[in-house]
Amino acid sequence: MSTPKIIVYGGNGFVGCKVAEGLASAGAKVICVSRTGSKPAHLAKESWADNIEWVQGDASKPDLGLLKDCHAVVCLVGSPPVPTVGKEAYEQQVFNNGETNRAAIAAAGETGVKRVVLLGAKIPGFLSGDWLGYAKGKRMSLEAAKEFAQLSDDHRAVVIQPGGIFGKRHTAGGAEIPIDIVMRPMSMLLPSQLISVDRVAERIVNEALNKTQNPQNLTIISHSEI
Repeated sequence: MSTPKIIVYGGNGFVGCKVAEGLASAGAKVICVSRTGSKPAHLAKESWADNIEWVQGDASKPDLGLLKDCHAVVCLVGSPPVPTVGKEAYEQQVFNNGETNRAAIAAAGETGVKRVVLLGAKIPGFLSGDWLGYAKGKRMSLEAAKEFAQLSDDHRAVVIQPGGIFGKRHTAGGAEIPIDIVMRPMSMLLPSQLISVDRVAERIVNEALNKTQNPQNLTIISHSEI
């Protein structure tokens, strides 16, 4: 069996680094695309990170050549679900969470990729309106995944919809942000709302490698199913 080539958009981010590690450990050829194109500072001493191809690129303007002979595309681009002030900030949030992933998914379909895994979100009803750019963007991404799944009987789109994700985060310089100290204990009290980055990444990796072998063209995985 040939080594699967997997493109990860947003691969140097919080969830992306964990996904990249899992894919690399599984023996995949992993290409992480981000605006900086650099290996995150906190991974400087991680040997597995040397096996990742860190590429500079823009998910909103995908390099079609990079997607050639790709087994799966993983879309993890996004920004936090915070309220915005002003039209520009609102549109940026829609762009970050929606337009970027939509462009990457469309490019995957255009270049013959048959499998897409998208990181969506569990959004409470009171936050699901278009007034929140985050929610609007996530819906745009979901619609793009649905369109991809309808391209042919062979196309598969998997959308992971977790609640709040906790785990060790780092600054651009590599310093650890101690937010996990608070969120991990909270997750014991709110398991229906919070989930570890390790669990989310593991499910994404399994779906990207088609280990679950979902028969549906479109599979939406809720928080409780991860």
